[in-house]
Amino acid sequence: MALKYQISVVIPVFNESDSLRPLIDRLIPVLESYKKYEIIFVNDGSTDDTEDMIDALHEEYPDIIKSIHLRRNCGKSIALQTGFDVISGDLVIMMDGDLQDGPEAIPNLIKCMNDNNLDVVTGWKFKRFDPISKTLPSRIFNHVVRRFSGLNIHDFNCGLKIIHRKCLENLSLYGQLHRFMLVILANQGFKVGECRVEHSSRKYGYSKYRGHRLFEGLMDFLTIFFITRYLQSPLYFFGFYGLFCFIISFLYTSFFIALHIISLITYYPQGNLNEHPIWILGPVLFIAGMIFISFGLIGELIYHIYTTQLTTNNIHRRVGFPEKIRKKRKK
Repeated sequence: MALKYQISVVIPVFNESDSLRPLIDRLIPVLESYKKYEIIFVNDGSTDDTEDMIDALHEEYPDIIKSIHLRRNCGKSIALQTGFDVISGDLVIMMDGDLQDGPEAIPNLIKCMNDNNLDVVTGWKFKRFDPISKTLPSRIFNHVVRRFSGLNIHDFNCGLKIIHRKCLENLSLYGQLHRFMLVILANQGFKVGECRVEHSSRKYGYSKYRGHRLFEGLMDFLTIFFITRYLQSPLYFFGFYGLFCFIISFLYTSFFIALHIISLITYYPQGNLNEHPIWILGPVLFIAGMIFISFGLIGELIYHIYTTQLTTNNIHRRVGFPEKIRKKRKK
């Protein structure tokens, strides 16, 4: 039975010319069982024959295959966001172009979404066929993100995901934030789940994973950790460290002042502050605490200004209100 969705498939590719033809030959038969669909290739500044291959596929399937060619390599997050900006389907499928995640898994993911009333479903590569140089960092990454996000997902990095279009309206990807897409969407209140998928070893091209992405991913993780936990209360984050610095500063400085007073009373010169220049660390910690508190207050001020400019339509969904009442309440 065909579903009611119009499907958009977004495929970011970078130097994957050899795999595109086999991908389309396997993807189109899977999508034929659904009503309407489109396939959007986002060529992320490829330097091989990827652009020519995509153009050839477009000429072969002009009503199905669309393409966007970026002038330079911008990264997967930008490529995905570029594709999301032009989709027309109500159900969005994102997948990689290397065929390691087979398109045959798409019906199972859609079924999982419908059966569990989910907004987002990601694949779970239960058994991976990648070298340990990729699987070990991925396991560490998944464990850390699962631990700090509280989201019970085994594979945040799987390139095969199915998303309702409504989930993408307020999503903005850059850097390496595509790795944290599930965390962002779950924080926005959408229901996220996973489904096991078959994983294959790479047959075409080469892996685009490089060591510098580990550092970039760590920095983006800190960004996501902060905005998902402390965006509405930045003073809680900065205030904690500010208070910690105040307490340490008080105890540290009190110790050396007490030692100095005792040295004056007992004529014990070794207790004099001049003999312990390290006491200056106390005032430094006090200043650091003041800086942390100031950052928190500035963050609270910025968030207050931001929230006061939001309209109520951005906060909740209205049902049954006449258009005139809506406009009046906006004013």
